[in-house]
Amino acid sequence: MLNKRNRILAAEAMSIHSSLFQCPLCSSSMRVEELRQLICREGHSFDIAKQGYINFLPRPAASKYDQTLFRSRSIVSKSGFFEALDRLITDQILAQIRNQPLRLLDMGCGEGSHLARILDMMQAAGCNGTAGVGLDIAKEGDRMAASRQPHLLWCVADLARSPLADGSFDFILNILSPSNYAQCQRLLKDDGFLIKVIPGNEHLQELRTAFRTSSRPYSGTRLEERFRDNFKLIQSLPLRTRSQLDASLIPHAIAMTPLSWHADTRSLQSLQELSSLELTLDVTILIGRK
Repeated sequence: MLNKRNRILAAEAMSIHSSLFQCPLCSSSMRVEELRQLICREGHSFDIAKQGYINFLPRPAASKYDQTLFRSRSIVSKSGFFEALDRLITDQILAQIRNQPLRLLDMGCGEGSHLARILDMMQAAGCNGTAGVGLDIAKEGDRMAASRQPHLLWCVADLARSPLADGSFDFILNILSPSNYAQCQRLLKDDGFLIKVIPGNEHLQELRTAFRTSSRPYSGTRLEERFRDNFKLIQSLPLRTRSQLDASLIPHAIAMTPLSWHADTRSLQSLQELSSLELTLDVTILIGRK
């Protein structure tokens, strides 16, 4: 019954906001049919899954981002690790809006925790009626997001062939995930904003040290330069916080990031035996316009 209700809630939301969609195969407009699928003028159709998401990929995408990773990321998020980041993003959105319905896209949404929390914070601040869309190529993340927030719009899709219509969004979020600036240009309204979060040198440094990995976050300077090459930078906001994770959260902190994929067994075991772990969130929020 829950899954059936999820599909109906998702279909109703997609019906209300059907103008946001375009067929990824032929770029024509789309409509919801029988509360079960999105179909375009040319007859291309995409079923709404029972959990409440829609899969626009012609074939499954190979990805190491699995259910375990997304579940752990959700648990760490619920602990409050990302709360300061989500609050700062929300404050920046609220500072820019004028009393009108908003359309917000999270490009690379994962399991949806950032988008869901930001929309909750906006609603608590009196900003109602925002259409929230999450897009990610990893089906497991969208499935988890939709099962919890079926009234939002969750899409499994390739960023390069987005199933979303030109000039549809007031804000695009891109949080610690790869960018597709050409799609951001296409999807943003002329007066819209791109909010991109990039990692700093100390981001998750405790895990990097424990795993003895030589890899570092991508150079913040290079990421910001690439952002400036594609968008006019309006604001750059650094954020660094440290959270004390108890023993029950440490396995999830390990599992939520690809940093652990190549860690040796001894390093993993040593980290899991700790009674607590201080973990650093070190990011910069870039805000830009076309």
